[in-house]
Amino acid sequence: MNKPLNELLNDFNRHLAVDMFYRPGSNNLITGLNRQKLTAIIAVRFGIISPTLVSWLYQTNRHQALEHLNKLVKEGLLVLVKTHRSNDGRIYVPTYSAAKYSEQLTGIQTYFRSKANPQLSFNHNTLMHDLINAFVLLRGIHNWQTDEAYIPFWKGFVTEKEFKRITNKDVRNVDGLVQESDGAIVAIEVEHSFKNKTTRRQILLKYLSAIKAGYYSKVFLVSHSLDILNDAKRLNYQIIDELTSANQSKYQKEQLSDEDAALMHKSIIYRTKFCNEINELFYE
Repeated sequence: MNKPLNELLNDFNRHLAVDMFYRPGSNNLITGLNRQKLTAIIAVRFGIISPTLVSWLYQTNRHQALEHLNKLVKEGLLVLVKTHRSNDGRIYVPTYSAAKYSEQLTGIQTYFRSKANPQLSFNHNTLMHDLINAFVLLRGIHNWQTDEAYIPFWKGFVTEKEFKRITNKDVRNVDGLVQESDGAIVAIEVEHSFKNKTTRRQILLKYLSAIKAGYYSKVFLVSHSLDILNDAKRLNYQIIDELTSANQSKYQKEQLSDEDAALMHKSIIYRTKFCNEINELFYE
């Protein structure tokens, strides 16, 4: 049974309100506890965490990141999975204990399905995409200007896992939702590969449907590749133009009004900010 929109938005707001900002403590003991809490919540919300993410977030070297993660393995909160699909050669997945711990910390019920084989608890084919997605959502919260003023891009997020569980089946899944300082809800999509025109058209129409239905007001496209973003922009503009002026019979059922076209042009934003950072962190 589909939930009404106001119920869905209430579910979004509960997840958006979870504090994902990292605060070092006044001493090593408190810092260690703060890191343990945040690492567990990240692992549960995204389903995975990696040394690269930990090292970036806590500003530590790789050895310290591995020490931290392996300590949580010993404490029964994480499980190590070695995989060549990760830039680290390994990732860590949460345990049932981590799910219950996260539930206590956030006050949000955690849906956790234990796998006898941890290798089956994540999608190997989308692993790098998923790690980059976790970085982007966390990166938007941890943003300082050159004058060291703290000005986040957004103040909270809903992960892809959470969005998929909360929303109705007829809504296209997105890589995340974020809430900007003015309260606007924005979808995040990580473009990790080139897509053909047919796929882009289908995605655009689903964005439009979700925006008009009130699930979110904008879509941010981010990528490790400027070429991928530019190609997405080129195809999206071409498709919107074709669907707006379409006389072709094959597009009649998908034809857009001028207002719809203007809404899509205004609402889909290509964020190049993260390209260099993602490359430096995951590919260099």
